[in-house]
Amino acid sequence: MNTRGIQVSNGLIIGLHNELLAIFSKHYSIEIKTLTVFQLYGFGDYDEKRPSLKGFITEITGQWINGKYLYNKIREVDRGNSKYIKLRRDYLSLLILTAGYSNYTQYITNSPFINAAIREEEGSNFNDSSNDIDALYYVGYYVEDRQYYIKSKFTIYKMKTASWEILYWERNLEPTFYTYFGKCVPTGESALSFYFSKENSSLNKECFVNLFYGNNMQSKPVLLGAYCGFNRNNSPVIGKIIFEQVLDKDAQDLKVKSKDINPIFHHYLYSQRMEVESILPHKDSDLSISINRLEIVNFLIGDYLGFYLDKNNYLIPVSFEVLNELGELKFKVNNTNFKGIGRISRTENYLISEFSEKNTSFSQFSIQVQPLERDLFLGQMLVYSGANILNGSVLLWKKNKKLKKFMERNKEFYLTKTDLEDHFNTKINKYL
Repeated sequence: MNTRGIQVSNGLIIGLHNELLAIFSKHYSIEIKTLTVFQLYGFGDYDEKRPSLKGFITEITGQWINGKYLYNKIREVDRGNSKYIKLRRDYLSLLILTAGYSNYTQYITNSPFINAAIREEEGSNFNDSSNDIDALYYVGYYVEDRQYYIKSKFTIYKMKTASWEILYWERNLEPTFYTYFGKCVPTGESALSFYFSKENSSLNKECFVNLFYGNNMQSKPVLLGAYCGFNRNNSPVIGKIIFEQVLDKDAQDLKVKSKDINPIFHHYLYSQRMEVESILPHKDSDLSISINRLEIVNFLIGDYLGFYLDKNNYLIPVSFEVLNELGELKFKVNNTNFKGIGRISRTENYLISEFSEKNTSFSQFSIQVQPLERDLFLGQMLVYSGANILNGSVLLWKKNKKLKKFMERNKEFYLTKTDLEDHFNTKINKYL
């Protein structure tokens, strides 16, 4: 839908505003004069539980609006500085829908609140093709079983209801659609939610979809969201979803049946799905993929100090600490601090660090579970530090008091083997 501004006469705005107030007053059996400006237009210090024009528009259309925007436009009319007011097309469409008309032409033709002069003046201002709020068409994308790419048709009707048709290639690769039909649930001024009941689903399953659009939803070519539902085995599933806007139903049908896969969407969605197991645990330890993993993390708790040997035979100090049984950790190299959480690898031979800082998304560190010797461990790191790339093995001593005192006295980025005692050099020469 076109959201650009349109100029309409003051008379049209006054007529539409008065019609909305009349419908609102009748709907709630309330006198407008008993409401403050804040309450009526739903901004500032107003009670969300009491009737407001903003809430009424949302109730009728399923779309949240900014009540202050409408109030400001009425103020412009009252000031009378101009014969015309510039109004967003999408807002005008929502006001018309609230008044009970399906489109602008129907409103101009039938509204009892505007006169013949306004009808003639405004009759060509808008055409129905520019007011496509009746239906919005999207092609949806998500992954199943973590990587199997699924396409779907998602259609929103008058911002009130929606259909979601999910495509599977079955029965000798024939397209089969499983359909949900549900309602729009307003959740805020930048998001929409859709509830699909099992009674209105060909799969007899319920599903919930949340979409984020920011502002001016109809002008956004791509929407991002999340879904929550059930897989074919009735296990709960959640995941990310993308909705790509298309022009009409024909374009939607053509695109969803195409075997082409957008690589950008595919990489964004890959592995972005989680399934809950259909077998419930008898005790909490049953939830562990391996009971050994908790024991391994507990074994690794403690502080580690050591060195990375660069290509010029300089020693770069490294510190590492596993804080608790959750695997929370700290890591430091070249005075750059990282924090995150450690996960035991599937083979249970490494603790792999997942750093929480966004700017370290390419940095990695892991420590070998089996010590080389008592309290002596080998790690691997790939760290981007300024213009340098530190990539290779790290030798770490666990809870070593001598090394801790040495590090406190020597805080340089680069050390040499001559700075260390022979005991440490012997291990470095052996393992690095």
